[in-house]
Amino acid sequence: MKILKVVANNFKLCEDNFTISFVPTANKTEEDKEFELHEIAENLYVYKTLTIIGKNASGKTTSVDLLSLVYDIFSTFRVKNSLYIFKYWNSKVSLDITFYHEGYLYRYLTDITKDDSLSDTVIFENQKLYKRAYMKTYAKKIFDYDKFEEIFVNAELPKDTSIIYLLLKDICFRGIYVSDSDSEYYNFSAFFNIYNMLVNSQKIIESILKMFDEHIDNLEMINENKFKIYYKDNTTKELTNRQLYEVLSSGTKKGFGLFTFVVYSLINGCDLVIDEIENHFHKKLVENLVSLYKDKSVNKNSATLIFTTHYCELLDLFNRSDNIYISKYDEKIRLENMYLTYKFRPELSKSSKFYSNAFNTDVNYESLMNFKKELM
Repeated sequence: MKILKVVANNFKLCEDNFTISFVPTANKTEEDKEFELHEIAENLYVYKTLTIIGKNASGKTTSVDLLSLVYDIFSTFRVKNSLYIFKYWNSKVSLDITFYHEGYLYRYLTDITKDDSLSDTVIFENQKLYKRAYMKTYAKKIFDYDKFEEIFVNAELPKDTSIIYLLLKDICFRGIYVSDSDSEYYNFSAFFNIYNMLVNSQKIIESILKMFDEHIDNLEMINENKFKIYYKDNTTKELTNRQLYEVLSSGTKKGFGLFTFVVYSLINGCDLVIDEIENHFHKKLVENLVSLYKDKSVNKNSATLIFTTHYCELLDLFNRSDNIYISKYDEKIRLENMYLTYKFRPELSKSSKFYSNAFNTDVNYESLMNFKKELM
């Protein structure tokens, strides 16, 4: 299963028909097909990496909140991990999602809203599912819905369950959302439960730890709340989950946690969404992370890395420009696709263009001068 496009209406402060697409619109070179794009079916490509960039309070986090909601629906068939989105949002949200699954293109329509009688429940209304068989001749008409046929659902499902369940059936992570909160990295037993699925888990854990703390040789889980650190000087220490959280440096906790999600993502073809990636890693490590998703010998199962950033130098890691969205907030939050809006030549330095304010993303100069004046 692979998400191709998400269109939302009435989602937070976003404009109508707020759209994020994973399907390339610019020409595809042979080099792009090798390093920048996944071919998920014959002549059907999606991005290996996608980024959303913009200044503060431009809507970047809101954009990935939307993806968090979508991946919730396609992973657990309920709004569970992204329930907080509806904490202060009582309006009905409409979703229009196109995806590919086992030889077919699907279009899923639904309205979702918080259940007034149950504060921790989001319900689905007006659900519809359409499909058509995919053929390579349809590659340029993926979003032409005239030939899609409706799938009529006879089963009775709880009102908080998406009909996507009837198609995909198994609950599994099809997308993981990582916010910029440190609380993401507290539950070490959950990380080890991921590694328990792997044959070479201790070797992977060792290699991750060595990237972030040269004094630690390895780490193992004794039980759900007891862990053992092996240090380079041959000493060891047994710690509870809380103690381990306090002993490890902030960078090591974030690195170990986030790269655990990376491991799961790459092995299972699960998309990984990271909000403000520069808050997790320095530039060189981010560059290496992006390169993992571009390497087909590592990224064998078509996982996509999606991240938001203020760090415009990261744009130069992208050989394409149609997988770069610029977030802006005027009266409503909107996304501008760099290729479609600016007809940007991919061989030019994107960071230089960003610094020259070619995309109108500069800090407000008047506000900066007012702030300076107040300090005088």
